[in-house]
Amino acid sequence: MLLSQLNQQLESINNLHSTLEEETACLKEKNFSSLNDLLFKKQKLLQAVGELDKVLSTAASQDEISADNSLSQLKLEIEKQLQACQKINDINGQLVQLSMKSNKHLMQVMTQASGRNSVTYDQKGLLNSGQLLGKNIKA
Repeated sequence: MLLSQLNQQLESINNLHSTLEEETACLKEKNFSSLNDLLFKKQKLLQAVGELDKVLSTAASQDEISADNSLSQLKLEIEKQLQACQKINDINGQLVQLSMKSNKHLMQVMTQASGRNSVTYDQKGLLNSGQLLGKNIKA
């Protein structure tokens, strides 16, 4: 029973790993149409891993895993795959942040290009279209 649960957990984590790699490719290529499906799949896999982890993390299960060498090896493989998933997920988070910064910068450039004379800067040094600048002047 415990062996099949550990194998199921490893399979779920391997599927999560491949989903995260697909997510990385979508983020690099800015293919946002398939990204939503991947995020849904990732969420379902994370839920499955979390639910099975609750079962496997009981004291009785941990004692049985510690007592059996093959189960311990399988647990180590699961932990190794989880670390790889965490690393890819961290990279994906950084890609999302870079994309958001890039989009923000693009918006600032577009704002500046749409009205060079009406652009001002706010207290933080960010571009701010000066909507009051030049309005209602009758000189």
